[in-house]
Amino acid sequence: MSARSLNTYHSGLSATSLRSSRSVIRQASNMLPQNRDRRVVDGASEMLTPGLHDIADEVRAEKISEALKRKEWERSEKWRKMAKNVRKGARGEGTEFEFDVKNPKLIERTWKGIPDRWRAAAWWSFLASSAQNDTESPSEEDIIKAFHELQDRSSPDDVQIDLDVPRTVSLHIMFRRRYEGGQRLLFRVLHALSIYFPETGYVQGMASLGATLLCYFDEEKSFVMLVRMWQLRGLERLYRHGFEGLMTALNEFETIWLHKDVAKKLTELGIEATAYGTRWYLTLFNLSLPFPAQLRVWDVFLLLGDSGSNPVEAKPQNKKSAATPIGPPTGLGILHATSAAIVQALREVLLDSDFENAMKSLTSFVSIQDEDLLMKVSKAEWKSHKGKRRA
Repeated sequence: MSARSLNTYHSGLSATSLRSSRSVIRQASNMLPQNRDRRVVDGASEMLTPGLHDIADEVRAEKISEALKRKEWERSEKWRKMAKNVRKGARGEGTEFEFDVKNPKLIERTWKGIPDRWRAAAWWSFLASSAQNDTESPSEEDIIKAFHELQDRSSPDDVQIDLDVPRTVSLHIMFRRRYEGGQRLLFRVLHALSIYFPETGYVQGMASLGATLLCYFDEEKSFVMLVRMWQLRGLERLYRHGFEGLMTALNEFETIWLHKDVAKKLTELGIEATAYGTRWYLTLFNLSLPFPAQLRVWDVFLLLGDSGSNPVEAKPQNKKSAATPIGPPTGLGILHATSAAIVQALREVLLDSDFENAMKSLTSFVSIQDEDLLMKVSKAEWKSHKGKRRA
């Protein structure tokens, strides 16, 4: 071994030893009560470990499965008690459910996951509540009326939409048949959306959003949900023409949310958030996380992602430095917190990776096995950021 190689080897050992020592000290300090959230964040990598399907003992697996079913039923009962029946008027469709979005119990239970049987009702109620508080938000009836009127108009994006629809979640039974079922509904929803927001038109990530909503709503309500997500959850900012809003959001994530050690490593490798975050943000993690994990993120995003008025956006001064955004990344804090949780789960891999392996880790499908831990880490990141703002 040459002298130069030997020096490099010893330097690597020194860096590893230093990192190990710091890790031991941090683990010890994490046992303090005030560092509970930090302890959760540091254990983020455990969300990637195999879960129930790797348990060899089938009897034990069956017992765990029964326990999960019982737990799900108990959670559903809690959501039933929180739901308030609302009699529909204009469209005469019977009853819907309304939830008190300010109720601390509802917020806490949303972080723990909405039972699937209540998911459509809760999502609808969350956005309907935001629409009621926004004087400029169009009514459900007006949006549905526009949806049907727009079906008679042509869109300059129809050809691209027609190409993308068959490639969207093609393995799902709803979307397998060309020009039928879910494919036809998805085309109609995206066609209307591309005309409803002419400055944006159609962008590929929209197909993933529409497909997710069509798993829970009919085409009319899916369109209403998309319009409200655009106007009330910050998606209009992300999809703005030229993607200036997306670039600003990713800059916010890099400069405020990304942990310093990982941020330093990615900077050294020349990897910017645009290289991996674009797909995360535009599809709301549809193409990056397992469907159950994606739904958990959407639960919280649709409840707590109220965009309100757009903040003053910081414009990057150059590629290496940027002004700090004023105020929170309004409406997108949940996306930032989830992104931070994913990166934290990959932290050890990233710190020991070269450019190629780091890019592969960040741009590949992230096999989340523990959705509860994903959301615990996301919540800890979210709370930490809110605490820093108060301070």
